[in-house]
Amino acid sequence: MEKKETMRRIVLVPVPAQGHVTPMMQLGRALNLKGFSITVVQVQFDLVSSSYSQQFPGFQFVTLPKSLPKYEVEGLGQIEFMMMLNKTSEASFKDCIGQLLLQHGNDIDCIIYDEFV
Repeated sequence: MEKKETMRRIVLVPVPAQGHVTPMMQLGRALNLKGFSITVVQVQFDLVSSSYSQQFPGFQFVTLPKSLPKYEVEGLGQIEFMMMLNKTSEASFKDCIGQLLLQHGNDIDCIIYDEFV
């Protein structure tokens, strides 16, 4: 009986900000071409385009629940935005990673996250 080889999985966690998502998706595409399955953990957020799932049909996208209403972040600077995003998303991110580990177990090779996460 032949043993079916499973693709190793990499989880990407970009910050939902201009200049962060696109490079992370390009990295995902390169890793996918090398044979990895890609899961992208994204925050449901009004300021970021959600068209990436259409542009990367082979990727699995997991969306964390909306944690920051647009009106709360409009006046924030970048650092304050990142701190607030990290604080409000921490619990749902931990739950998400726990679910991914239950789903994929040993098939997750690593998690690559943006330095601001």
